[in-house]
Amino acid sequence: MQRLVVRGARVVDGTGRDPVGGRDVIVEDGRIAAIQASGAPLHADIVVDAAGATLLPGLTDAHVHLGLAGAPTKPQGEGTLVDYALLVQALIERALHEGFTTVRDAGGLDPAWARAVAAGRIRGPRILPSGSFITQTGGHGDMRAAHEAAHGFVSIPGLVANPEVVDGVDAVRRAAREQLRRGATQIKLFVSGGVVSPTDPLESIQFTVEEIAAAVQVARSWGTYVLVHAHTSPAMRNAIAAGARSIEHASMLDEETVGQIQAAGAFVVPTLLVITRLPPLGPAEMAKAALVADASRASLGLAHATGIPLGSGSDLTGAEQAGRAGEIVEKAREIGPMAALVSATRVNAELFGLADRIGTVEAGKDADLILVRGDPLERIETIAEPDGVLLVLQRGAIVRDDEGRASAGIGRSAG
Repeated sequence: MQRLVVRGARVVDGTGRDPVGGRDVIVEDGRIAAIQASGAPLHADIVVDAAGATLLPGLTDAHVHLGLAGAPTKPQGEGTLVDYALLVQALIERALHEGFTTVRDAGGLDPAWARAVAAGRIRGPRILPSGSFITQTGGHGDMRAAHEAAHGFVSIPGLVANPEVVDGVDAVRRAAREQLRRGATQIKLFVSGGVVSPTDPLESIQFTVEEIAAAVQVARSWGTYVLVHAHTSPAMRNAIAAGARSIEHASMLDEETVGQIQAAGAFVVPTLLVITRLPPLGPAEMAKAALVADASRASLGLAHATGIPLGSGSDLTGAEQAGRAGEIVEKAREIGPMAALVSATRVNAELFGLADRIGTVEAGKDADLILVRGDPLERIETIAEPDGVLLVLQRGAIVRDDEGRASAGIGRSAG
């Protein structure tokens, strides 16, 4: 059993408590064994020097699209499927390199990719895949132009998960079951209009309560839940009435909807970063983007003030998907750095149903940990900079160590 000690760390533990300095975090067999005041003699196989840095839980992202590596109308990009596969692998590896040790894919990534990571064939974060989006005819995931009749996107099970365009309770139920059969860990529906889709108004309400409830029932029968893309309050209220657990974007919240979300015990996952990273858009899409950008920050403030559990999701798409932690920076400008960090650690872990494993620096949790330069509570931008994350531990294994802070400690003490 390997013992690793992060020595002399300043710890921001993800719970929201004040930082504590001068701590030794002891890792054994991939888990945090103990956290104690630094200085006592400790045997260690590996010692990590945390001087001048802050130790955090591994970051998590509740809204990634690792399989959407191209433009909205060509999600697999311009190249061959081999090019696509290599790019998706690179995006998965980059997410871990940036300090994200668990991510929830919010649609577009075939669950086979998650299995490949879990089996160790690809180095990446733990991935919770949603498989294909489920959307209605003319909905946010129906990317046909108005003049097109046939659907151009076809899934390739085991590689590509393109949208399922379905209508009616029975069709939604079948589509949800199909995603679970392929390995999805939760189900994703579009229930309002979107920014980049070509034919739906942003304020359109998509799927009926009965259709959404069919997916919720299927998910619950498998011990999981439904997350929904929803920009507007009427769409959010439909989703809550149907039993959805996770409201994505929530760009135009009103007080009535906030009350219903609270009563249901649901989560909200705002996505601020993506509005700053949109590809070139046409006039109609630009108008929708401006509306979402203006409303999103006020909605985040309302949700935060009323105590709704706020997760964190970047919603990045395309071939780059770099600087994912910029979402935490954007949130910090509205709710403060500590709340933003908690959203990307403890709250996401609760949303994922993994709070007993990840999300906080506590004994017994998986040793998914990152070391960040300086003090991110004083300068949150550090966490999103290329050299801001110094070290990444994934279940106790070192997967990034830019400054060589880890050294062999066999036969000597750390302290």
